[in-house]
Amino acid sequence: MKIKITVTKITDKSLLDLACSYTVNKTVSVKDMQAFYMSEHSPIRCMMFAVEMKDIPTFVSTHLVRHKIGVEHFVQSNREDRGGNANADRNTLINHLMVLNAQALITMARKRLCSKASPETQEIMATIANKVYEVDAALAMCMLPECEYRGGCTEINSCGYMARK
Repeated sequence: MKIKITVTKITDKSLLDLACSYTVNKTVSVKDMQAFYMSEHSPIRCMMFAVEMKDIPTFVSTHLVRHKIGVEHFVQSNREDRGGNANADRNTLINHLMVLNAQALITMARKRLCSKASPETQEIMATIANKVYEVDAALAMCMLPECEYRGGCTEINSCGYMARK
């Protein structure tokens, strides 16, 4: 795949610190950010990102739009009256923008890094995680497949990488 993925951090830590000052009456040090992301406390939802994906297969975009909480999707239309491809199918390449918070990235990674996800979706999610690492390494370290997060598989039909819980 010749996809292009860009991740931009929209907010800085000052908004998270402001939220923390209201909820726990303190700020979070930069060295404690990974632990804070791992705890998944509500202020992490102040950390916002834009994920631009160019030339991804339509079916991968469809997998991503299933995630609805903490994320807004903007997907290229294949409607002919909007300049779309009349012969579009599930493999047609499209552009997809997600504006989402840190919690949504963590949650999305759990399902889309799982080996039960399609290889193409896994590859795109792994690329997103690598791009997140460039702008927020502490967050990227928390973007794990479900089995690693939970310490065992929760899928109905396990891939066998980890024992079922």
